[in-house]
Amino acid sequence: MTKVKQYMLLLLLGMAGGTIYDFPYIKYIFYNQMLTSMHISNTQLGLLTSIYGIGCLILYIPGGLLADKVKSKNALIASLIGTAILAAVFGLTLNFVVAIIVWALLAFSSAFVFWSALIKAIRMIGGENDSGKMYGIYYASNGLSAALLNFLAIWVYGNIHQNPKLAMTAAAVSMAIVIGIIAILLTVFLPNDNQLVQKDEAPKFSDFKKIIFNPSVWMIAIVFFMTYGLFSGVSYLTPYLADVIGISNQTSSILGVVRNYVFLLLAPVSGIIADRLFHSTLRWFTVGYVILALSLIAISLSSSLPTAFVVILSLIPGILALGLYGIQFSIIGETKIPLALMGATTGFVSLIGYLPDMVLPTIFGKILDSQKNNGYQTIFLLLASFAIIASLGSLLIYKLNRARDKKQQLSTIKETAEQ
Repeated sequence: MTKVKQYMLLLLLGMAGGTIYDFPYIKYIFYNQMLTSMHISNTQLGLLTSIYGIGCLILYIPGGLLADKVKSKNALIASLIGTAILAAVFGLTLNFVVAIIVWALLAFSSAFVFWSALIKAIRMIGGENDSGKMYGIYYASNGLSAALLNFLAIWVYGNIHQNPKLAMTAAAVSMAIVIGIIAILLTVFLPNDNQLVQKDEAPKFSDFKKIIFNPSVWMIAIVFFMTYGLFSGVSYLTPYLADVIGISNQTSSILGVVRNYVFLLLAPVSGIIADRLFHSTLRWFTVGYVILALSLIAISLSSSLPTAFVVILSLIPGILALGLYGIQFSIIGETKIPLALMGATTGFVSLIGYLPDMVLPTIFGKILDSQKNNGYQTIFLLLASFAIIASLGSLLIYKLNRARDKKQQLSTIKETAEQ
């Protein structure tokens, strides 16, 4: 496969991933707007994401097992159409009970077979040597697509902002339309044959014992948990800037798009740093997460600083969190997990890694409801501890990998000597 074809395919997959996962996390950008238009509390808003996380938790492993048994094109298109319909239903109702049902169904439309098949496809396209860069390119396209979709939704909302409920409806429906358009693009341009996934490599349930008893896989899952917790947690900088620092909701939402999506364009840079400078994603993680922790501690102490300085400072955690998140799946390849187990491994580590969606939004919502604006400092310090754990976990996986490689080298030398 030529480099041009690789990049074009990654860009197309990035458009699919960027749009399908944008809507379930609409609160990242429209946090205060959803509270106003739906007349709900922080805890209730957090509960929606928790429900989505629970659904994903249940579906990741069966999705991993099925990832190689379905046609990737059909899975992607059906998932996008389903998500578009659910986004429209939410926008037209803005009812909390309906939203609970919608967010539960979003787990089926976006996190079932779609997710594991997508991650395995990226690894197969990118190979092992440039996996950091390939995942970076995918997430750059992912972030750009999501950012453009969010900017469109913000523009739509801004033109009808005098009526918050109607504005929120228009924003959600506009997102649904774009997601549907991406489904049409995939129908037209994605190859009909199943080139992305090899059926003869489909994982079996018995393969899970090879994963469950691998300590490196468990450590990867823990690092994924911390990585995703940080990726999603920096979204609380959006209401923080509005509630504590005092900028407008509209401006804060625009900064939120930059922080939570546009900065994914830096993922290829993060991948190049991992591949070329550190020669290991895990070594880059060990250093990068320490820097991220320091930036979050600085944010937690920033409420009395000048507004312009705080706004600039608030972008740093986004740069680091998204840059590291954008290449996290390359550590599976670095740990030499067989490609035949990639779907199953992705399902398992996702089961653990995406638990933050199930617990953190509700916990953080309760913190804000009970501590009010002081709760943001608590949240940012908790996220800083996540970054430290991710750094230590990455270092441990790297040492386990080195020990494994050394053992294999000694075994090869011994076998050669015996011959």
